[in-house]
Amino acid sequence: MGSSEFQQAKAHSQIDCSQPPLRTWQRRFNDEGKKVAMFTMNMNDMVGFVPVIVKALGLQIEDSRKGLATVYEPLRKWMDNCYRGVPLGGLGAGSIGRSYRGSFQHFQIFPLTYEEKPIVANQFSAFVSRPNGKKYSTVLSAPTVDLLKGIDKAGIRSWDWKLKEENCTYHGLFPRSWTVYDGEPDSEIKITCRQISPFIPHNYKESSFPVAVFTFMVHNSGSTPADVTLLFTWTNSVGGKSELTGNHKNSRMTARDGVHGVLLQHRTADGHPPVTFAIASQETDDVSVTVCPTFAMGPSGSGELTAKAMWDEIKEHGSFISAGAGDATTGAASRPGSSVGAAVAASAAVPAGATRAVSFALAWACPEVKFPTGRTYHRRYTKFHGTDGHAAAEHLAHDALLEHMKWESQIEEWQRPTLQDKTLPDWYPVALFNELYYLNAGGTIWTDGQPPKTNGFAASVSAGEPFLLDNLLSCLSADAFGPPQEASREGVPQVSLPSDGLSTPFRCDESIYNNLKGPKAMAT
Repeated sequence: MGSSEFQQAKAHSQIDCSQPPLRTWQRRFNDEGKKVAMFTMNMNDMVGFVPVIVKALGLQIEDSRKGLATVYEPLRKWMDNCYRGVPLGGLGAGSIGRSYRGSFQHFQIFPLTYEEKPIVANQFSAFVSRPNGKKYSTVLSAPTVDLLKGIDKAGIRSWDWKLKEENCTYHGLFPRSWTVYDGEPDSEIKITCRQISPFIPHNYKESSFPVAVFTFMVHNSGSTPADVTLLFTWTNSVGGKSELTGNHKNSRMTARDGVHGVLLQHRTADGHPPVTFAIASQETDDVSVTVCPTFAMGPSGSGELTAKAMWDEIKEHGSFISAGAGDATTGAASRPGSSVGAAVAASAAVPAGATRAVSFALAWACPEVKFPTGRTYHRRYTKFHGTDGHAAAEHLAHDALLEHMKWESQIEEWQRPTLQDKTLPDWYPVALFNELYYLNAGGTIWTDGQPPKTNGFAASVSAGEPFLLDNLLSCLSADAFGPPQEASREGVPQVSLPSDGLSTPFRCDESIYNNLKGPKAMAT
Protein backbone atom coordinates (compact mmCIF):
# COMPACT_ATOMS: atom_id res chain seq x y z
CA MET A 1 0.00 0.00 0.00
CA GLY A 2 1.41 3.37 -1.06
CA SER A 3 1.67 6.37 1.25
CA SER A 4 -1.38 8.05 -0.30
CA GLU A 5 -3.48 4.90 0.09
CA PHE A 6 -2.25 4.52 3.68
CA GLN A 7 -3.32 8.07 4.53
CA GLN A 8 -6.72 7.46 2.95
CA ALA A 9 -7.21 4.25 4.92
CA LYS A 10 -6.12 5.91 8.15
CA ALA A 11 -8.50 8.81 7.62
CA HIS A 12 -11.32 6.44 6.68
CA SER A 13 -10.94 4.47 9.91
CA GLN A 14 -11.71 7.60 11.95
CA ILE A 15 -14.91 8.55 10.12
CA ASP A 16 -18.32 6.88 10.28
CA CYS A 17 -19.30 7.30 6.65
CA SER A 18 -22.76 5.77 6.98
CA GLN A 19 -24.25 8.15 9.57
CA PRO A 20 -24.43 11.96 9.84
CA PRO A 21 -23.44 13.57 13.16
CA LEU A 22 -26.09 13.87 15.85
CA ARG A 23 -26.00 17.65 15.67
CA THR A 24 -26.99 18.87 12.18
CA TRP A 25 -29.58 21.05 10.48
CA GLN A 26 -32.25 18.59 9.28
CA ARG A 27 -35.07 18.65 6.75
CA ARG A 28 -37.30 16.07 5.13
CA PHE A 29 -37.67 16.41 1.39
CA ASN A 30 -41.41 16.92 1.81
CA ASP A 31 -40.86 19.76 4.30
CA GLU A 32 -41.90 22.93 2.50
CA GLY A 33 -40.12 25.10 5.07
CA LYS A 34 -41.24 28.62 5.80
CA LYS A 35 -42.69 30.32 2.77
CA VAL A 36 -41.67 33.91 2.20
CA ALA A 37 -44.51 35.97 3.65
CA MET A 38 -45.91 38.94 1.78
CA PHE A 39 -46.03 42.21 3.66
CA THR A 40 -48.25 45.25 3.40
CA MET A 41 -47.53 48.93 3.88
CA ASN A 42 -49.87 51.67 5.03
CA MET A 43 -49.75 55.20 3.64
CA ASN A 44 -47.37 56.47 6.33
CA ASP A 45 -44.98 53.62 5.58
CA MET A 46 -45.06 54.41 1.87
CA VAL A 47 -44.39 58.11 2.43
CA GLY A 48 -41.48 57.34 4.74
CA PHE A 49 -40.04 54.92 2.19
CA VAL A 50 -39.93 57.42 -0.68
CA PRO A 51 -36.46 58.84 0.17
CA VAL A 52 -35.00 55.31 0.21
CA ILE A 53 -36.50 54.56 -3.20
CA VAL A 54 -35.18 57.83 -4.65
CA LYS A 55 -31.68 57.13 -3.25
CA ALA A 56 -31.65 53.58 -4.60
CA LEU A 57 -32.76 54.67 -8.06
CA GLY A 58 -30.11 57.41 -8.08
CA LEU A 59 -27.37 54.90 -7.26
CA GLN A 60 -28.64 52.55 -9.94
CA ILE A 61 -28.60 55.30 -12.57
CA GLU A 62 -25.09 56.34 -11.51
CA ASP A 63 -23.85 52.75 -11.73
CA SER A 64 -25.39 52.32 -15.18
CA ARG A 65 -23.75 55.54 -16.39
CA LYS A 66 -20.35 54.24 -15.22
CA GLY A 67 -20.90 50.84 -16.80
CA LEU A 68 -21.00 49.05 -13.44
CA ALA A 69 -23.30 46.24 -12.46
CA THR A 70 -25.82 47.32 -9.87
CA VAL A 71 -25.60 45.95 -6.33
CA TYR A 72 -29.36 45.49 -6.11
CA GLU A 73 -31.97 45.37 -8.85
CA PRO A 74 -35.28 46.55 -7.35
CA LEU A 75 -37.33 45.41 -10.34
CA ARG A 76 -35.88 41.90 -10.47
CA LYS A 77 -38.18 39.09 -9.43
CA TRP A 78 -36.34 36.89 -6.95
CA MET A 79 -37.08 33.22 -6.51
CA ASP A 80 -39.37 32.28 -3.64
CA ASN A 81 -37.03 29.52 -2.54
CA CYS A 82 -36.73 28.14 0.98
CA TYR A 83 -34.93 24.93 -0.02
CA ARG A 84 -31.30 26.00 0.14
CA GLY A 85 -28.71 23.70 1.67
CA VAL A 86 -24.91 23.58 2.05
CA PRO A 87 -23.13 25.11 -1.01
CA LEU A 88 -20.25 23.51 -2.90
CA GLY A 89 -16.59 24.46 -3.23
CA GLY A 90 -13.82 26.09 -1.25
CA LEU A 91 -13.18 29.76 -0.62
CA GLY A 92 -13.03 32.50 -3.26
CA ALA A 93 -13.31 30.51 -6.51
CA GLY A 94 -17.02 30.80 -7.13
CA SER A 95 -19.71 28.62 -5.63
CA ILE A 96 -22.60 26.38 -6.65
CA GLY A 97 -25.54 26.00 -4.31
CA ARG A 98 -27.43 22.81 -3.57
CA SER A 99 -30.94 22.56 -2.19
CA TYR A 100 -31.91 20.13 0.54
CA ARG A 101 -34.21 18.51 -2.05
CA GLY A 102 -31.24 17.57 -4.25
CA SER A 103 -31.14 20.34 -6.89
CA PHE A 104 -28.01 22.20 -8.00
CA GLN A 105 -28.85 25.92 -8.04
CA HIS A 106 -27.62 29.43 -7.23
CA PHE A 107 -24.58 29.46 -9.52
CA GLN A 108 -22.25 32.26 -8.43
CA ILE A 109 -19.10 31.86 -10.51
CA PHE A 110 -18.71 35.45 -11.75
CA PRO A 111 -18.55 38.65 -9.66
CA LEU A 112 -21.92 40.34 -9.11
CA THR A 113 -23.66 37.65 -11.15
CA TYR A 114 -25.54 34.63 -9.98
CA GLU A 115 -28.25 32.39 -11.36
CA GLU A 116 -30.78 31.26 -8.79
CA LYS A 117 -32.80 28.84 -10.88
CA PRO A 118 -31.88 25.13 -10.64
CA ILE A 119 -30.51 23.43 -13.76
CA VAL A 120 -32.86 20.47 -13.89
CA ALA A 121 -30.59 17.97 -15.67
CA ASN A 122 -27.83 18.33 -13.04
CA GLN A 123 -28.74 15.28 -10.99
CA PHE A 124 -27.77 12.10 -9.24
CA SER A 125 -29.91 9.07 -10.06
CA ALA A 126 -30.06 5.46 -8.82
CA PHE A 127 -30.79 2.20 -10.64
CA VAL A 128 -31.23 -1.16 -8.88
CA SER A 129 -31.56 -4.60 -10.45
CA ARG A 130 -32.40 -7.83 -8.58
CA PRO A 131 -31.76 -11.48 -9.66
CA ASN A 132 -35.53 -12.05 -10.00
CA GLY A 133 -35.61 -9.51 -12.83
CA LYS A 134 -37.14 -6.65 -10.88
CA LYS A 135 -35.68 -3.23 -11.63
CA TYR A 136 -36.04 0.09 -9.84
CA SER A 137 -34.88 3.56 -10.87
CA THR A 138 -35.38 7.18 -9.88
CA VAL A 139 -33.75 10.60 -9.99
CA LEU A 140 -32.50 11.33 -6.46
CA SER A 141 -34.10 14.75 -6.15
CA ALA A 142 -37.56 16.24 -5.83
CA PRO A 143 -38.00 19.24 -8.12
CA THR A 144 -41.18 21.22 -7.82
CA VAL A 145 -43.95 20.73 -10.36
CA ASP A 146 -43.37 24.25 -11.68
CA LEU A 147 -39.71 23.48 -12.34
CA LEU A 148 -40.58 20.53 -14.62
CA LYS A 149 -43.19 22.47 -16.56
CA GLY A 150 -42.20 23.25 -20.12
CA ILE A 151 -39.44 20.61 -20.24
CA ASP A 152 -39.55 18.45 -23.36
CA LYS A 153 -41.03 15.02 -22.62
CA ALA A 154 -38.63 13.55 -25.18
CA GLY A 155 -35.70 14.84 -23.11
CA ILE A 156 -35.06 14.86 -19.38
CA ARG A 157 -38.80 14.89 -18.66
CA SER A 158 -38.69 11.21 -19.75
CA TRP A 159 -36.46 10.28 -16.82
CA ASP A 160 -37.96 8.55 -13.79
CA TRP A 161 -38.97 11.41 -11.48
CA LYS A 162 -40.62 9.22 -8.84
CA LEU A 163 -38.66 9.74 -5.64
CA LYS A 164 -40.80 9.29 -2.52
CA GLU A 165 -40.00 12.49 -0.63
CA GLU A 166 -41.14 11.17 2.76
CA ASN A 167 -38.30 8.61 2.68
CA CYS A 168 -35.55 11.18 2.25
CA THR A 169 -33.83 13.29 4.91
CA TYR A 170 -31.19 16.01 4.56
CA HIS A 171 -28.56 16.86 7.21
CA GLY A 172 -26.44 20.00 6.84
CA LEU A 173 -23.29 20.90 8.74
CA PHE A 174 -21.06 23.18 6.65
CA PRO A 175 -18.86 22.34 4.80
CA ARG A 176 -20.49 18.90 4.60
CA SER A 177 -23.98 17.53 4.21
CA TRP A 178 -25.64 14.12 4.25
CA THR A 179 -28.71 13.03 2.31
CA VAL A 180 -30.30 9.75 3.40
CA TYR A 181 -32.52 7.90 0.90
CA ASP A 182 -34.11 5.17 3.03
CA GLY A 183 -35.74 2.61 0.75
CA GLU A 184 -35.20 4.52 -2.48
CA PRO A 185 -35.59 3.40 -5.17
CA ASP A 186 -35.70 -0.18 -3.82
CA SER A 187 -37.36 -0.67 -0.42
CA GLU A 188 -34.41 -2.84 0.70
CA ILE A 189 -31.73 -0.36 -0.36
CA LYS A 190 -30.51 2.54 1.79
CA ILE A 191 -28.33 5.17 0.14
CA THR A 192 -26.48 7.86 2.08
CA CYS A 193 -24.85 10.63 0.06
CA ARG A 194 -22.14 12.61 1.84
CA GLN A 195 -21.16 15.95 0.25
CA ILE A 196 -17.67 17.27 1.10
CA SER A 197 -16.07 20.59 0.17
CA PRO A 198 -12.44 21.49 1.03
CA PHE A 199 -13.16 24.27 3.52
CA ILE A 200 -10.41 23.43 6.03
CA PRO A 201 -8.93 25.62 8.81
CA HIS A 202 -5.20 26.37 8.46
CA ASN A 203 -5.18 24.79 5.00
CA TYR A 204 -4.48 27.55 2.49
CA LYS A 205 -4.07 25.36 -0.59
CA GLU A 206 -7.02 22.98 -0.90
CA SER A 207 -9.34 25.48 0.78
CA SER A 208 -9.13 27.59 -2.38
CA PHE A 209 -10.18 24.74 -4.69
CA PRO A 210 -13.48 24.92 -6.63
CA VAL A 211 -14.40 21.27 -6.16
CA ALA A 212 -16.72 19.01 -4.17
CA VAL A 213 -16.92 15.25 -3.63
CA PHE A 214 -20.06 13.15 -3.20
CA THR A 215 -19.55 9.79 -1.51
CA PHE A 216 -22.48 7.37 -1.62
CA MET A 217 -22.78 4.52 0.87
CA VAL A 218 -25.12 1.89 -0.59
CA HIS A 219 -26.47 -0.70 1.90
CA ASN A 220 -28.44 -3.75 0.81
CA SER A 221 -30.65 -5.05 3.63
CA GLY A 222 -32.37 -7.59 1.36
CA SER A 223 -31.84 -11.34 1.17
CA THR A 224 -30.60 -11.25 -2.44
CA PRO A 225 -27.71 -9.40 -4.07
CA ALA A 226 -28.39 -6.17 -5.94
CA ASP A 227 -26.68 -4.59 -8.92
CA VAL A 228 -26.66 -0.84 -8.24
CA THR A 229 -25.70 1.94 -10.64
CA LEU A 230 -25.40 5.55 -9.59
CA LEU A 231 -25.54 8.13 -12.37
CA PHE A 232 -24.19 11.69 -12.30
CA THR A 233 -25.47 13.96 -15.07
CA TRP A 234 -24.35 17.53 -15.72
CA THR A 235 -25.36 20.22 -18.20
CA ASN A 236 -22.81 22.28 -20.10
CA SER A 237 -24.16 25.48 -18.56
CA VAL A 238 -23.50 28.10 -15.90
CA GLY A 239 -27.18 29.03 -15.83
CA GLY A 240 -28.70 31.87 -17.78
CA LYS A 241 -28.75 32.48 -21.51
CA SER A 242 -25.28 31.19 -22.44
CA GLU A 243 -26.50 27.56 -22.23
CA LEU A 244 -28.18 27.93 -25.63
CA THR A 245 -25.61 30.10 -27.42
CA GLY A 246 -23.81 27.10 -28.92
CA ASN A 247 -20.14 26.14 -29.42
CA HIS A 248 -19.93 24.32 -26.09
CA LYS A 249 -17.93 21.09 -26.21
CA ASN A 250 -17.56 17.97 -24.04
CA SER A 251 -14.64 15.52 -24.00
CA ARG A 252 -13.39 12.55 -22.00
CA MET A 253 -10.88 13.04 -19.22
CA THR A 254 -7.63 11.14 -19.45
CA ALA A 255 -8.06 8.05 -17.26
CA ARG A 256 -5.55 7.97 -14.39
CA ASP A 257 -5.51 6.07 -11.07
CA GLY A 258 -8.89 4.56 -11.92
CA VAL A 259 -10.50 8.01 -12.31
CA HIS A 260 -12.77 8.40 -15.34
CA GLY A 261 -14.80 11.44 -16.25
CA VAL A 262 -15.86 14.14 -18.69
CA LEU A 263 -14.78 17.76 -19.23
CA LEU A 264 -17.49 20.24 -20.21
CA GLN A 265 -15.99 23.34 -21.84
CA HIS A 266 -18.40 26.27 -21.69
CA ARG A 267 -18.22 29.50 -23.69
CA THR A 268 -19.98 32.12 -21.61
CA ALA A 269 -21.94 35.21 -22.65
CA ASP A 270 -21.81 38.92 -21.72
CA GLY A 271 -18.01 39.04 -21.73
CA HIS A 272 -17.54 36.56 -18.88
CA PRO A 273 -14.45 34.32 -19.04
CA PRO A 274 -14.92 30.68 -20.10
CA VAL A 275 -15.61 27.93 -17.56
CA THR A 276 -14.69 24.24 -17.66
CA PHE A 277 -16.57 21.69 -15.54
CA ALA A 278 -15.33 18.20 -14.72
CA ILE A 279 -17.46 15.31 -13.46
CA ALA A 280 -15.70 12.08 -12.52
CA SER A 281 -15.77 8.88 -10.49
CA GLN A 282 -13.10 6.42 -9.38
CA GLU A 283 -13.00 2.72 -10.07
CA THR A 284 -12.16 0.39 -7.19
CA ASP A 285 -12.16 -3.37 -6.70
CA ASP A 286 -15.93 -3.16 -6.16
CA VAL A 287 -16.88 -0.32 -8.52
CA SER A 288 -16.71 0.00 -12.32
CA VAL A 289 -17.07 3.36 -14.08
CA THR A 290 -18.28 4.21 -17.60
CA VAL A 291 -18.94 7.61 -19.14
CA CYS A 292 -21.17 9.22 -21.74
CA PRO A 293 -19.22 12.25 -23.04
CA THR A 294 -22.21 13.99 -24.57
CA PHE A 295 -25.97 13.80 -25.02
CA ALA A 296 -28.58 16.24 -26.26
CA MET A 297 -31.11 17.56 -23.76
CA GLY A 298 -33.98 17.63 -26.25
CA PRO A 299 -34.83 15.86 -29.50
CA SER A 300 -31.86 15.27 -31.78
CA GLY A 301 -32.03 15.97 -35.47
CA SER A 302 -28.48 14.97 -36.33
CA GLY A 303 -28.09 11.51 -34.85
CA GLU A 304 -26.90 12.71 -31.43
CA LEU A 305 -27.59 10.60 -28.38
CA THR A 306 -30.61 12.07 -26.60
CA ALA A 307 -31.22 12.41 -22.87
CA LYS A 308 -33.93 9.76 -23.15
CA ALA A 309 -31.66 7.31 -24.99
CA MET A 310 -28.89 7.89 -22.44
CA TRP A 311 -31.31 7.14 -19.58
CA ASP A 312 -32.68 4.04 -21.29
CA GLU A 313 -29.14 2.76 -21.83
CA ILE A 314 -28.38 2.85 -18.10
CA LYS A 315 -31.81 1.49 -17.22
CA GLU A 316 -31.32 -1.48 -19.53
CA HIS A 317 -27.60 -2.29 -19.09
CA GLY A 318 -26.48 -0.47 -15.92
CA SER A 319 -23.54 1.09 -17.80
CA PHE A 320 -22.58 2.82 -21.04
CA ILE A 321 -21.49 -0.23 -23.00
CA SER A 322 -23.27 0.04 -26.34
CA ALA A 323 -21.99 1.96 -29.35
CA GLY A 324 -23.24 5.51 -29.40
CA ALA A 325 -23.49 5.93 -25.64
CA GLY A 326 -19.97 5.76 -24.31
CA ASP A 327 -17.69 5.21 -27.27
CA ALA A 328 -17.09 8.81 -28.32
CA THR A 329 -14.01 10.59 -27.02
CA THR A 330 -14.97 14.14 -27.95
CA GLY A 331 -18.43 15.35 -28.86
CA ALA A 332 -19.12 17.91 -31.55
CA ALA A 333 -19.65 21.49 -30.44
CA SER A 334 -23.24 22.24 -29.54
CA ARG A 335 -25.42 24.12 -32.00
CA PRO A 336 -26.98 27.49 -31.17
CA GLY A 337 -30.36 26.93 -29.55
CA SER A 338 -29.45 23.47 -28.26
CA SER A 339 -28.20 22.25 -24.89
CA VAL A 340 -25.83 19.34 -24.22
CA GLY A 341 -24.88 17.37 -21.15
CA ALA A 342 -22.60 14.55 -20.01
CA ALA A 343 -22.91 11.60 -17.65
CA VAL A 344 -20.75 9.36 -15.48
CA ALA A 345 -22.07 6.00 -14.26
CA ALA A 346 -20.58 4.00 -11.38
CA SER A 347 -21.80 0.42 -10.91
CA ALA A 348 -21.35 -2.02 -8.04
CA ALA A 349 -22.63 -5.45 -7.08
CA VAL A 350 -23.88 -5.23 -3.48
CA PRO A 351 -24.28 -8.63 -1.75
CA ALA A 352 -27.10 -9.22 0.70
CA GLY A 353 -26.38 -7.43 3.98
CA ALA A 354 -23.34 -5.63 2.53
CA THR A 355 -22.39 -1.98 1.89
CA ARG A 356 -20.47 -0.47 -1.00
CA ALA A 357 -18.96 3.01 -1.38
CA VAL A 358 -19.08 5.05 -4.60
CA SER A 359 -17.54 8.52 -4.98
CA PHE A 360 -18.05 11.27 -7.56
CA ALA A 361 -16.30 14.61 -7.97
CA LEU A 362 -17.48 17.89 -9.44
CA ALA A 363 -14.93 20.61 -10.26
CA TRP A 364 -15.21 23.90 -12.11
CA ALA A 365 -12.34 26.03 -13.36
CA CYS A 366 -12.70 29.70 -14.23
CA PRO A 367 -9.12 30.93 -13.75
CA GLU A 368 -9.89 34.57 -14.45
CA VAL A 369 -12.17 36.77 -12.39
CA LYS A 370 -13.24 39.79 -14.39
CA PHE A 371 -15.02 42.87 -13.02
CA PRO A 372 -17.26 45.23 -15.01
CA THR A 373 -14.62 47.98 -14.82
CA GLY A 374 -12.25 45.78 -16.85
CA ARG A 375 -9.87 44.62 -14.12
CA THR A 376 -9.02 40.93 -14.38
CA TYR A 377 -7.34 38.80 -11.70
CA HIS A 378 -6.32 35.18 -11.42
CA ARG A 379 -7.89 33.14 -8.64
CA ARG A 380 -5.73 31.70 -5.89
CA TYR A 381 -6.10 28.05 -6.93
CA THR A 382 -4.21 28.88 -10.15
CA LYS A 383 -1.03 29.05 -8.01
CA PHE A 384 -1.33 25.27 -7.68
CA HIS A 385 -3.14 24.19 -10.86
CA GLY A 386 -2.17 26.84 -13.41
CA THR A 387 -4.32 29.06 -15.60
CA ASP A 388 -5.37 26.46 -18.18
CA GLY A 389 -9.00 25.89 -17.24
CA HIS A 390 -9.33 22.51 -18.96
CA ALA A 391 -6.24 21.04 -17.30
CA ALA A 392 -7.12 22.57 -13.93
CA ALA A 393 -10.66 21.14 -13.89
CA GLU A 394 -9.35 17.67 -14.72
CA HIS A 395 -6.64 17.78 -12.05
CA LEU A 396 -9.02 19.18 -9.42
CA ALA A 397 -11.55 16.39 -9.93
CA HIS A 398 -8.85 13.70 -10.04
CA ASP A 399 -7.05 14.89 -6.92
CA ALA A 400 -10.29 15.38 -4.99
CA LEU A 401 -11.26 11.74 -5.48
CA LEU A 402 -7.86 10.62 -4.21
CA GLU A 403 -7.54 13.07 -1.31
CA HIS A 404 -11.02 13.83 0.00
CA MET A 405 -10.83 11.42 2.92
CA LYS A 406 -7.80 13.31 4.20
CA TRP A 407 -9.74 16.59 3.89
CA GLU A 408 -12.64 15.10 5.77
CA SER A 409 -10.41 13.86 8.56
CA GLN A 410 -9.16 17.43 9.03
CA ILE A 411 -12.74 18.76 9.04
CA GLU A 412 -13.70 16.15 11.64
CA GLU A 413 -10.77 17.13 13.84
CA TRP A 414 -11.78 20.80 13.61
CA GLN A 415 -15.48 20.30 14.36
CA ARG A 416 -15.46 17.41 16.83
CA PRO A 417 -14.61 19.36 20.04
CA THR A 418 -17.44 21.82 19.46
CA LEU A 419 -19.97 19.18 18.42
CA GLN A 420 -19.16 17.05 21.46
CA ASP A 421 -19.25 19.94 23.94
CA LYS A 422 -22.23 19.05 26.16
CA THR A 423 -22.25 22.51 27.76
CA LEU A 424 -23.52 24.03 24.51
CA PRO A 425 -27.20 23.94 23.52
CA ASP A 426 -27.88 21.66 20.55
CA TRP A 427 -28.69 24.51 18.19
CA TYR A 428 -25.50 26.46 18.85
CA PRO A 429 -22.81 24.27 17.14
CA VAL A 430 -25.13 23.77 14.17
CA ALA A 431 -25.63 27.51 13.72
CA LEU A 432 -21.95 28.22 14.41
CA PHE A 433 -20.72 26.04 11.54
CA ASN A 434 -23.58 26.53 9.09
CA GLU A 435 -23.34 30.32 9.18
CA LEU A 436 -19.85 29.97 7.69
CA TYR A 437 -21.57 29.17 4.39
CA TYR A 438 -21.50 32.87 3.58
CA LEU A 439 -17.72 32.82 3.21
CA ASN A 440 -18.30 30.44 0.32
CA ALA A 441 -21.61 31.62 -1.18
CA GLY A 442 -21.45 35.32 -0.37
CA GLY A 443 -19.42 36.34 -3.41
CA THR A 444 -15.92 36.08 -1.93
CA ILE A 445 -13.01 36.37 -4.36
CA TRP A 446 -9.57 35.00 -3.43
CA THR A 447 -6.88 36.00 -5.92
CA ASP A 448 -3.37 34.71 -6.48
CA GLY A 449 -1.95 37.90 -4.93
CA GLN A 450 -0.79 39.43 -8.21
CA PRO A 451 -2.01 42.83 -9.44
CA PRO A 452 -4.80 42.98 -12.03
CA LYS A 453 -3.89 42.16 -15.61
CA THR A 454 -5.21 45.46 -17.02
CA ASN A 455 -4.25 49.10 -16.61
CA GLY A 456 -5.14 50.90 -13.42
CA PHE A 457 -3.74 49.69 -10.17
CA ALA A 458 -1.36 47.31 -11.92
CA ALA A 459 0.38 50.28 -13.52
CA SER A 460 1.79 51.30 -10.15
CA VAL A 461 3.40 47.90 -9.61
CA SER A 462 5.87 46.14 -11.83
CA ALA A 463 4.53 42.97 -13.43
CA GLY A 464 6.85 40.69 -11.51
CA GLU A 465 6.08 42.05 -8.07
CA PRO A 466 3.49 40.27 -5.93
CA PHE A 467 0.67 42.26 -4.39
CA LEU A 468 0.65 41.43 -0.69
CA LEU A 469 -1.86 42.62 1.88
CA ASP A 470 0.83 43.24 4.51
CA ASN A 471 2.55 45.69 2.18
CA LEU A 472 -0.70 47.45 1.41
CA LEU A 473 -1.51 47.99 5.07
CA SER A 474 2.00 49.13 5.91
CA CYS A 475 2.11 51.76 3.19
CA LEU A 476 -1.27 53.33 3.79
CA SER A 477 -1.66 56.41 5.95
CA ALA A 478 -4.51 58.76 6.61
CA ASP A 479 -3.51 61.19 3.86
CA ALA A 480 -3.39 58.39 1.29
CA PHE A 481 -7.14 58.74 0.94
CA GLY A 482 -9.04 61.47 -0.78
CA PRO A 483 -12.44 62.64 0.36
CA PRO A 484 -14.68 59.86 1.68
CA GLN A 485 -16.07 57.81 -1.17
CA GLU A 486 -18.47 54.96 -1.53
CA ALA A 487 -16.79 51.56 -1.37
CA SER A 488 -15.84 50.01 -4.70
CA ARG A 489 -18.42 47.74 -6.24
CA GLU A 490 -15.66 45.28 -7.01
CA GLY A 491 -15.00 44.31 -3.41
CA VAL A 492 -11.91 42.31 -4.29
CA PRO A 493 -10.29 40.57 -1.34
CA GLN A 494 -6.70 41.17 -2.44
CA VAL A 495 -5.45 38.15 -0.73
CA SER A 496 -2.37 36.33 -0.79
CA LEU A 497 0.01 36.34 2.01
CA PRO A 498 2.97 34.01 1.58
CA SER A 499 2.03 30.38 1.02
CA ASP A 500 2.07 29.62 4.75
CA GLY A 501 -0.59 32.17 5.63
CA LEU A 502 -4.16 33.04 4.70
CA SER A 503 -5.16 36.65 4.34
CA THR A 504 -8.35 37.88 5.86
CA PRO A 505 -10.89 38.76 3.12
CA PHE A 506 -10.34 42.46 2.50
CA ARG A 507 -12.77 44.89 0.84
CA CYS A 508 -10.77 47.57 -0.91
CA ASP A 509 -12.06 51.06 -1.55
CA GLU A 510 -11.25 52.09 -5.10
CA SER A 511 -9.79 55.32 -3.77
CA ILE A 512 -6.93 53.23 -2.40
CA TYR A 513 -5.99 52.29 -5.94
CA ASN A 514 -6.22 55.84 -7.22
CA ASN A 515 -4.47 57.65 -4.36
CA LEU A 516 -1.52 55.44 -3.46
CA LYS A 517 1.60 57.56 -3.37
CA GLY A 518 4.59 56.66 -5.47
CA PRO A 519 5.11 54.06 -8.16
CA LYS A 520 6.77 51.66 -5.73
CA ALA A 521 4.29 51.95 -2.90
CA MET A 522 3.42 48.25 -3.19
CA ALA A 523 6.85 46.83 -3.88
CA THR A 524 8.14 44.05 -1.68
